[in-house]
Amino acid sequence: MVSNYVCYDNKFYEENNPIFRLNRAMKFGDGVFESVRVVSGKVKYLDFHLERMQKGLNALEINCSKGDVEILKVCIDQLLIKNEIERGAILRIIAQRSGLGKYAPESNQVFFYLETDRVSDDGYLLNRVGYKLGVSQKVTIFPSQFSGLKTLNAIQYVMAAKEKDESIFDELILQDTKGYLVEGTSSNLFITEGKNVYTPHLKHGAIDGVMRRVVVNKLMHLGYEVKQASLKLSDLEQAEEIFFSNSVQGISWVSSYAKKRYFKKISKQLVDYL
Repeated sequence: MVSNYVCYDNKFYEENNPIFRLNRAMKFGDGVFESVRVVSGKVKYLDFHLERMQKGLNALEINCSKGDVEILKVCIDQLLIKNEIERGAILRIIAQRSGLGKYAPESNQVFFYLETDRVSDDGYLLNRVGYKLGVSQKVTIFPSQFSGLKTLNAIQYVMAAKEKDESIFDELILQDTKGYLVEGTSSNLFITEGKNVYTPHLKHGAIDGVMRRVVVNKLMHLGYEVKQASLKLSDLEQAEEIFFSNSVQGISWVSSYAKKRYFKKISKQLVDYL
């Protein structure tokens, strides 16, 4: 049986070999993370993920140089080889502040933890049955200077995912404190009306998704007008199509919300592209 490896602070260890000491990620959630899709052994949209990672590290004042990023890329390539990833997988990058300290850190230097998980689908597939969409009753997004970043402080998404799994719905909409639509439990939201496609404005606290960026660019190439907007629940009932995007699943279409039913025309176009 082939051993599976992880990369911790630029060194490789067997996954079942305990290597962890208490660190700032565990103590304070002091860092950011990226979940990156691997298709046919190739990392998808890595430059976009690293750009977003760097933006998050800058906001947290964690030092990450170009040299650190180049070493990270080498470690990613080596980890895929060591784990014999030749088809579909998920690569997780955790970039955290090194050292310990209390709230005030001892160091502001970055270090990385990498791992891979194989998945059965070697590519992006549209969900065969459309999602039944509901609204979270337990989780509210509070917009702040950190809310749009993929930090390790993700408890709101943990609780939203738990609520979803315990509900009758396939996905839940999260709202901000004023009732504006923000995103799904782990994905960005899009709604369509004719040739117009709307996605919640990032000022309401949505994660600035990598797949969101890819989708916006592709929609514009296909001739759609894409707008960031302040959306309410009533806009869902006016929409012709609703779909979600994230880097792991790609595109997921919604078949129903309340009494409304939807199609998947644009969703199918996007998946064919991906």
